[in-house]
Amino acid sequence: MLINIPVIIVRNYYGYWFFIFRFMAKKINYLDTFIFPDIPFQYYPVYSVSESGHIMNLKSMMYPTPKSRKKFTRNKQLGKRSLQAKIFDAIIEIGYFNPLLVIKEFPIVIQNSRRLIGQKGSFYYLDYYFPTMKVCVELDSDLHKEDKDEIRDRYLEEVLGIKTFRMKGLDKALVQRIKFPELASLLRSISPLQNPPVFAFSENIRLMKGL
Repeated sequence: MLINIPVIIVRNYYGYWFFIFRFMAKKINYLDTFIFPDIPFQYYPVYSVSESGHIMNLKSMMYPTPKSRKKFTRNKQLGKRSLQAKIFDAIIEIGYFNPLLVIKEFPIVIQNSRRLIGQKGSFYYLDYYFPTMKVCVELDSDLHKEDKDEIRDRYLEEVLGIKTFRMKGLDKALVQRIKFPELASLLRSISPLQNPPVFAFSENIRLMKGL
């Protein structure tokens, strides 16, 4: 970002007064962070490093201004709900998982130093995340690719300790009768954490900038 700073006032040959400005670059704080209002415990880096090694403004991609037309913002993920997501949302709203906290579209920033072979992209949105249980629920569709899902699940569990529970065809009553009790059984088998874990998502920019 550039800002104008007046440095001197001069008078020209014709007697007119005018300002001379110089441009000064605003110093970037690469350790800046931001939070989402509904995820107050997790700090996200404003700047991160892409898969290809370039610095990127992560905040402008995930949490830009309301008028932004970017495709993969979290607000757009929360606004465009599939039928499966609407069903799961309704289950949350009737208190099926109470008193557990459930966060929709929880962002995960991939750390390049821990990236798995074949892993693509710079961040994920977890469909549903139970932070005190370190469990996420993913709603699969025919568009999902098993090899990519396997890499994603491995990264979440091996790097962050998050277990993935997958559901497909949640719009079918039979699937609901089978999968929801299975998920409830999994959650009951885990001792909840007292506080949600906080992940160190700034590792990428710290390593690149030596901070």
